[in-house]
Formats: sequence, C-alpha cells, structure tokens
Amino acid sequence: MASTAPPETRHRIPVRILVVAASIFAFLGILTTWIDRQALDTNEWVGTSGKLLEDKAISDALAVYAVDQLYANVDVSATLHKRLPHDLQPIAAPAAAGIRGIATTAAEQALQSPRVQTVWKQTNRVAHTNLVQILEGKSSTVSSSQGKVVLNLRPVVLQLADRVGLKKQVNDRLPADVGQLEVADSKQLDTAKTVTQLLEGLAWLFSIGSLVLFVGAAYLAKGRRWVVVLGYGIGLVAAGLAAIAVRSVAGNFIVDQLATAEEARVPAEHAWNIATSLLQSISTSVIAVGVLFTVAAFLDSPARGAITIREALAPTLRERPAIVWSIFAAVSLLVLIIWPPGGTRQLVVILSVIALAAAGLVALRRRTAVEFPGVNRGDWMRDMRARARRASAETGRRIGSAMRELTDDDRHPDDARLDRLERLGELKEKGVLTAAEFREQKKKILADLAVNGGQSSKAPSAKSGGLTPSTKS
Repeated sequence: MASTAPPETRHRIPVRILVVAASIFAFLGILTTWIDRQALDTNEWVGTSGKLLEDKAISDALAVYAVDQLYANVDVSATLHKRLPHDLQPIAAPAAAGIRGIATTAAEQALQSPRVQTVWKQTNRVAHTNLVQILEGKSSTVSSSQGKVVLNLRPVVLQLADRVGLKKQVNDRLPADVGQLEVADSKQLDTAKTVTQLLEGLAWLFSIGSLVLFVGAAYLAKGRRWVVVLGYGIGLVAAGLAAIAVRSVAGNFIVDQLATAEEARVPAEHAWNIATSLLQSISTSVIAVGVLFTVAAFLDSPARGAITIREALAPTLRERPAIVWSIFAAVSLLVLIIWPPGGTRQLVVILSVIALAAAGLVALRRRTAVEFPGVNRGDWMRDMRARARRASAETGRRIGSAMRELTDDDRHPDDARLDRLERLGELKEKGVLTAAEFREQKKKILADLAVNGGQSSKAPSAKSGGLTPSTKS
C-alpha cells in the first residue's frame, strides 16, 4: 500500500542522516583539502616556507643551525691562523670562538634580508617541485641525490659565510652534503606515492560528497527544504569550528613532541601556526559559507520577517530578472576574485556552490511569484508605514490607559470600586484568590458601594460649589 504521509515527514529520518553525513564529510573535506594543498601544491608550499623564514624566532633558530654547520665542517681557527700576521696567530682560536657569536648575529640579520629569503624560496621550490613530480609519477628518476629527495641549504650556508668574510675559503672546503635536509628516500617513495593518491581521492570524495549528500537531502525534503538548508548551514559552521579546534589541540601535542628542548618550543609553535594558517583559512571560508546557507534558510522560512523580505523582493524578482541575474553574476565573479581556487578541486567546489545559489535564486523567484502575484513596488513600504501607524496608535492607547489608571482620584468613586471588582475576578480566575476569599471581598465592596453610593446621590453638585439657590429675595 502506498504511503499516505505528507512529503515533508515521509523521509524525515533519511533526510536527517544525509544532513549529518554531509556535515561530517565537510569536516573531513577541510582536513584532507588542507593536507593535500599544503603538501602537494608547490606555490602553497613555497609561500608557507617563505613565511617561516620571515618569522624572527624561526629564522634565528635556522641561523644557529647554519653557523653550526659552518663550524662543524670548516676549521675556522686554522683559516684565521693562516690569514693573521705571525705575531697575531696565537689568538686565532679565541678569535674563532668570538667570531662564532658574531657570525650567529650576522646570520640572523642575513636570514631577514630579501636576498637570502629569495634563495630560500628558490631552494624550496626546486625541492618541492621534484618531490611532487616523483609522487605523482611525472619524473623518470627518483632524484639527483642517489635516491633521496633533499632540501639543499648549501646556498644559504654560503651566503652566511660571505656575510662573515669566509666565503672564498669555505666554498671549496665545504663537503657536498653540508646543509642538505633529507625530505624522503627511495624506500619511502612507493609508500608516499600511495598515500598521495589516496589523499587526493579522499579530498575529492569528502569535498564533493558533502555537496552531493546535501542535494540528496534537499530533494527528499519536499515542503520543508528550508529546514535542510538550515541544518546544512549549521553543520558547515560546526565543521569549520571543529577543524579550528583540531588545529589548536593537535598543535599543542605536536609542539610538545617536537620541541624536546625549551629553547626550541617558541620556533616550533610559530612553525605550526604558520604551517596551519591555510587550515585556518579553509575553516573560516567554510564557516562563512555555512552562515550564507543559514541566511538562505531564513529567507525561505515561514518566519514573519522572512515573509516581509520576500514581499519586498517579489516585484523586483518578477519584473527585473536581468538586473537580478546581473547582480548575481557580479557577486559570483567577485567571490572568484577574492577567493581564487587553488586547484581543480577548489574550482569545482566553488562553482558547485554558485550553482546551488543560482538554484536557490530560481526557487525564490518562483515562490514569491506564487505568494505575492499582485504586489507592486512600493507596496511593502506602504504596508510598513501603516503598521508603524497602527503600532504608534496602539502605544498611545496603552499610554493613555496607564495615565488614566494613575489618575483614579479624578474618576467617580463608583468607577474605582467597579474596577476593584473586575480585578478581584481576574485574581480568582488566575487562582490567586479562593472562591471564599473572592465572595468575602466582593461582599465588602458591594456594601461599601451601597453606603457610599447613597451618600454620593445626596451630595451637593460640584458645579454649584455645594450651595443650593436661595429662595429669599
């Protein structure tokens, strides 16, 4: 037998499951997209590495490393011994120790210079380009370093040697492997290739899958699609906030694991913050999209404010579609300019969101045409003015009523007693007074009314000043 349940309740449980799954996919999509872009996008990698060197705490730590490499591979004391005059050669060893401190300061200054930072970025670009080509199977050789992918910092060490006046002596004496940081070796590349392919696949699955699940939920929720849009918007906001929380918690753990020495903790914290700045940016963008979904849900909801907005937009949506779509296209283009996609996947996701927004705009035009077929431009403003006048009149009425209550002494005493009876009745209905208490108070008021009412009927007229006309001439 066919189901007779309304469309909005027939698929309630599947719709909820799809919305929750879409939100979880959004969270996983944030993480996998960040890892994929940070690890495999060369431009992103070079930009991040450049920011790392620009950070003072990190560059100072690298300066110490470079000077250590210099002194570990070059006998600075012997070099000075040869260059100094005969009578000063005994101070070569102390001078070498003193120069070490000077070299460290010079190295710190050098690493902040544009020249060294340019060398640093070029070195990172070459190393990362080779690594990505290998991982994506675009290189026929493993690398030029005997099956190893290395980050060659030798040019940086030579730059530092030049700053302290030792480049000529150091250039020919430095071993070939000085300043080379191993990124990966041939034994790890096969595993890295598999992980790379899996990472790229998961990033596509979670990013696009989240939108697909949302579309499925919206399709099933006929009659209450605004609830699905609201739920997905809240889910996107929650996913972004959860990713930011993961960044914070994971950062504390990783820094604790890597920074075994106290002096290394600050550079490690700075490095983590810089390396995960892309994660922060992606999470913030997802939160912004979630807020937009929430706003769209409100516009489609039965709330009084949403109805007023739809009524105001109805004439323009119905009569000026060219202007409406021109504004939509301009906003979409502005989004692409402000948040340029970092790759094919990001472009597909952005275009998908824009397509969903266009579908929502079409649905909004159809709904307003049905809800407000005869509304013209300016009608909603006149309605708002009429509502404002009615509200003002109602407010004036209430203020006048309150003022009259404050001036009970100017009213006839019988009116005040009748008001007391009315209030007693309200208190009895609310349960404040029992039936017996109500009867007792009512009896007192009626008795007072009978006594004072008779007196008031014999009272002299206020207009005559309390005197009756004299009959005497």
